[in-house]
Amino acid sequence: MLTARTTGGELVILTKQYSLEHLRKWREDETFYCPQCKEKLILKVGDVMIPHFAHRQQTNCRDSFSEGESPTHLLGKTQLYELFSRHALNVNLEPFLVDVRQRPDLLVTWQDTAVPIEFQCSVIPLSLVQQRNAGYHMLNMLPIWIVLTPQTIHATSAATLSIRISQFHHFFIRQINDRITILLTYHPLSEQFHYLSHMIHLHGSTYAVRHLILRIDKQTVPFATPAAPNPTDIEELTRHYQSARRKYLRSVIGYNPLGIHNRFLRACYEMRIQPIQLPSWVGVPTAGQEAFKQPDCEWQLLLVAAMRETRKMPNQLNSSFFRTFIKRFEGETEDQLKACRVYTDFLRQERIDIYRMDKFIGGNFVQEILAGRFLAMHAKN
Repeated sequence: MLTARTTGGELVILTKQYSLEHLRKWREDETFYCPQCKEKLILKVGDVMIPHFAHRQQTNCRDSFSEGESPTHLLGKTQLYELFSRHALNVNLEPFLVDVRQRPDLLVTWQDTAVPIEFQCSVIPLSLVQQRNAGYHMLNMLPIWIVLTPQTIHATSAATLSIRISQFHHFFIRQINDRITILLTYHPLSEQFHYLSHMIHLHGSTYAVRHLILRIDKQTVPFATPAAPNPTDIEELTRHYQSARRKYLRSVIGYNPLGIHNRFLRACYEMRIQPIQLPSWVGVPTAGQEAFKQPDCEWQLLLVAAMRETRKMPNQLNSSFFRTFIKRFEGETEDQLKACRVYTDFLRQERIDIYRMDKFIGGNFVQEILAGRFLAMHAKN
């Protein structure tokens, strides 16, 4: 913990303003107390851990203060506190919210609105995160969670990445400005925020993402929002997407234990086409495609196969057709319905003949679609 009160009741917040020498001398002359339980605290000042307070003995208060927290967490809390303080905001470090018995890392007041800030360094059960969010919602507070930057992201400065986003990190993806989704992370040792934005689902939990690095001294309040991708970014995201598509189509036969019983391979067989020979309009990143766990080329080919089986054209489909189709897949029904409609709209607009799998159609569908998606995201921002 980074906060305590002196014998005289003065609130102490351990920030960089105190030198190690000053703190070592201060702890010889002063007694520090827990702001919550009023018990005496130990001021720990070492050469490895950053200075912090700890309870002298086991108390019920220790749980709410997350004692034993890592040096990274302590450092991150301090740096975030200093960030908001520099912007002249009312910020409280480790405040105790009595009504819900929770203690956010920070509580920032912005335009008369109290916003809890949680800096999450370790992977914890998502049920605990949901429980804490429920407590904040009871107080009409909307928390902001900032997770520790994973090493795979911290180790690169590339502007675009193909990266696996774990279920834990995926939970903290949030929507801003109505249309843009981001994963905001922070790394205290480098004092850098890392933004993952403009995410394009590839397969499973793997995404092509835009990667932005922002030093904490350049961060704004409210937090900066990623700008629209430039043409080079779009080209690189297109490359990531097409590379993943080719890799899947080349490997699906050799690494498929179900053989011809695989739905995708069965559809290819019935259409008399090799997976790697699929036309460019099968496997495109139309909006909402992340609703399916499968690669786009798989669920889109199966959708085309369903249309061919029922002798339907893209402009002849109704809700019943789509609902029957998505019963084959796990996921959110409404999101998958939207994704299917967007893809069939694409087929109709491009005047694709779904019965001519061998017909070559020029143009870079992927790059055009991504450019259109990003333009729509930033149209009103």
